Amino acid sequence: MVILGIDVISDIVCAWCYIGKRRLDRAIALYRKTYPGGRDDVFQITWRPYYLDYNTSSPDSIEKSELAEKKLAGMRPEQRTALTQRMSQLGRSVGINFKWGGRIGSTRDAHRLIHLSQTKSEDITNALVEKLFEAYHELERDISSRELLFEIAVDAGLDASEVEEYLNGSGSSTVDEEAQKNKETFGSVPVFIIQGIRRLEGAQESTDFMEIFAQVKDSGSS
Repeated sequence: MVILGIDVISDIVCAWCYIGKRRLDRAIALYRKTYPGGRDDVFQITWRPYYLDYNTSSPDSIEKSELAEKKLAGMRPEQRTALTQRMSQLGRSVGINFKWGGRIGSTRDAHRLIHLSQTKSEDITNALVEKLFEAYHELERDISSRELLFEIAVDAGLDASEVEEYLNGSGSSTVDEEAQKNKETFGSVPVFIIQGIRRLEGAQESTDFMEIFAQVKDSGSS
């Protein structure tokens, strides 16, 4: 049995991070199904915070369309349409139905909840991360909303009273410091670090992950 540790540096509002997550999920499933002895190996995934800070003009969330007008101001309408179509096509290839409405705000509390979940169980963390990505990118929901975060966290398996106390608490320095360090170190997301050594940047294909998993397996590294 080999233990494969994977650190994922990402932000929930990053579309490429969601695509990268799905490709990683597929790679793990394929590895376990096809690689000799792969079903017995253990994947330990740790989610690391990164603040893209897309919305810096307001302390509150704003409409995504408002942000898009600013970010894509230099693009012609046909270029915007082509970009949207490309992202939609890439999303569908991994089972994501991207929608472009809704609001965008701070992801600090979402990352704080992920941090909390990682003191519990892998299943809870996996469910929480997936539900956060889905809420923002597919359901057009505002993941800076404390009410929504509470709903998602409890649905993922976290204790309601603990979530409420945690969200209302002031303890966020650990997550803030790590997010700042990751921004200084990597500069963009997603980033996947396997066994603390092998780094993949961007939403890599599932085959790229598979290749590294096989190398780790063959080397017997744990």
